[in-house]
Amino acid sequence: MAPIDPTAALPTELVNLLALHSSFLTALSLHFVHNGTGSPVDLRTLTETTTSVWRHRTVTYDDIRLCVGVLDSGPAAKNNPFHLSDYGRGKICLEVSDEYKVATGLSQMNEEALKVMFMESLDYLWSQWTVAGQNTQPKAGARVIATPKKRGRGRPKKSDLSQPTIQAFIDEPSITKFIAQLPHAEITTCESLTAIAPLQEKGRKRLREFKDSVQHGRAMKKTRETTGKENEPTQQAAQTKMTDFTSVRKTNLLDRILAKEAAAASGPKPLSPAELQRKAALQRSEDVLSVLSLLCASKGPGLRVSFSMNALLQSLQNSIRIPISKEEALKCIEVLANEVTPGYVSVVRMGALSSVVVNQGMRPMDVKGRLVALGAY
Repeated sequence: MAPIDPTAALPTELVNLLALHSSFLTALSLHFVHNGTGSPVDLRTLTETTTSVWRHRTVTYDDIRLCVGVLDSGPAAKNNPFHLSDYGRGKICLEVSDEYKVATGLSQMNEEALKVMFMESLDYLWSQWTVAGQNTQPKAGARVIATPKKRGRGRPKKSDLSQPTIQAFIDEPSITKFIAQLPHAEITTCESLTAIAPLQEKGRKRLREFKDSVQHGRAMKKTRETTGKENEPTQQAAQTKMTDFTSVRKTNLLDRILAKEAAAASGPKPLSPAELQRKAALQRSEDVLSVLSLLCASKGPGLRVSFSMNALLQSLQNSIRIPISKEEALKCIEVLANEVTPGYVSVVRMGALSSVVVNQGMRPMDVKGRLVALGAY
C-alpha cells in the first residue's frame, strides 16, 4: 500500500488499523479463491500473505486476533464469519462459519460488507470507551475532523463531549489508548484435538514411564559396575586377562581351520574334469538311446543300421529336448559303445571316417539299472 499521508483526516494509527484489516480481507480472499472456504486457514500462511499485501510491517498472530476480535465485538457480532481454533502443536487456524462454507470465496461485495462491519464495530467500541469515562473530554490540541456548520446567526453549536462516533472528534493520544485496549479474538481448542487429548495424555504417560524405566535400569547397571570394580584385580591383571583371551581366540580359530582341512582331506576327492564329463554323458544316455531308436525305425527293417558320425551328431542336436553340444553328443555315443550298451551300439573307424552301427538284435532291456551300476546317479 502507499505510505500513510500525514495530512489525512484520520490519525495515522487508525488509518494503519483500517489498512491492516483491508489487507487481511484481501489475503483471505486470495486464499479462498485458490482453496475454497471449506478448509481452515493456517495463520502462518495467512500472516505471510497479509504482510505481502500490506507492505507496512510484518503481520503477527495478534494482528489477526485484533481484526477478528473487533468484528466479534460490535453490534453485528453475530454476523462475524470468522473464529480461531487451536489444532495443537503450534498450529492455529482461522475457520469460517457454516454460512460461508457453501461459497467458493469472498466476493467483492462481502469484502466491502466486512469492511463496513469493522468500521461500525470501531465506532461502537469508541462510544463504549468514551461513555465508560476513559476519554470523557478532549485534551488540549485535539484535532477536529468534522466541524458542525453554523445554523443561522449566533454561535456555532457546541460539540457533544460523549463522542458516539469515532470519526467525529479524535486526537492522536486518545486513538493510541483506544487501539491499545481493543479486544482480541479468543483461540478455542479444536473439537478433534479435544477428542484425542486423552489418547495423547495416555501416550505421554507411557513415554514418561518408559523413560523412567530406562533411567532406572541405567542407574542399576552403573551401581553394579561400581560395586564390581571394588573386587576387580588391578589394571595390569585386567590387561593380562584380555591378552590371554585374545590368544585363546586365535588358537581356537587355527584349530577350526586345521580341522576343516583334515575333514576335506579325509573325505572323497573331487571328480576330475574327465570324470565329470563321463558322468554327464551317462546321465544323458537314455535320451540318446531314445533318439537312436527313432532313427533306426525310420531306416526301415533290418537288424543292423549304420549312421555316419557327423550325420548322427547333427540328428542328436536337432532331436534332444535339452540342447546338447557336438562334443557332449560324441561323448555320449562313446560311453554307450564302451560301457552302457557295448553290443547294441558300436563305433567303427576307418581312417578319418567314423560310423556308428546299431545292432537291434542286442537291444538292452535294463538300461536304468546299468546306469545306476556305473554311477550315473
